[in-house]
Amino acid sequence: MVLQEIEVRNILTKTNLPVSDFAVNPYVGCTHACKYCYASFMKRFTNHPEPWGEFVDVKTWPKIDKPGRYAGKEAFFCSVTDPYQPLEKK
Repeated sequence: MVLQEIEVRNILTKTNLPVSDFAVNPYVGCTHACKYCYASFMKRFTNHPEPWGEFVDVKTWPKIDKPGRYAGKEAFFCSVTDPYQPLEKK
């Protein structure tokens, strides 16, 4: 299992999903590689040679600039990642 931290500019991503204004995905990858996983396409945006299910990138980000601009908006947590990663135990 390859586990690494990656820094992103912002954890909030504007989305066209009908259920929210923004998506929050704190990980890329997972530890269990479900056969029915719809998020495995995310591997193409990484530099990982490992198969899906053998890496997790944990995102870190700076303090959210001007948080007031998100007032009244809705965020969908984990639209393309598993929110209950076994690595959360640690």
